Amino acid sequence: MSSYDVFEGVVSRLNSSEKLKQELRQFSGKSFQFKPNSGQEYYVNFKDDGSAELLKGTGQRQDAVISADDGILSDVMTGKADAVRAFLMGKLKVSGDLFLSQKLVSVVKKATQ
Repeated sequence: MSSYDVFEGVVSRLNSSEKLKQELRQFSGKSFQFKPNSGQEYYVNFKDDGSAELLKGTGQRQDAVISADDGILSDVMTGKADAVRAFLMGKLKVSGDLFLSQKLVSVVKKATQ
């Protein structure tokens, strides 16, 4: 299963939880680009109501770009790997707003628990 497929499930869970959508409002108007080393690029946009929209390709505006092996991205999204540890080991790269990316990971973890 690709990281896009994993994140598609995460976005579905985020959008179906009013509690998580409330938390996602902090990302209103933000966009995160994901660049798996071995797969299709995709991005997620956050709307004012806290909902998330996952799209394939490259977004026009990115607040952060997250690059890693497809397996590492999947593992981070499912909580099997720690994002900070992967970043410090050089397995995960973030350009743009690192702090905002950390916040996103913490919300994503809640959707996968």
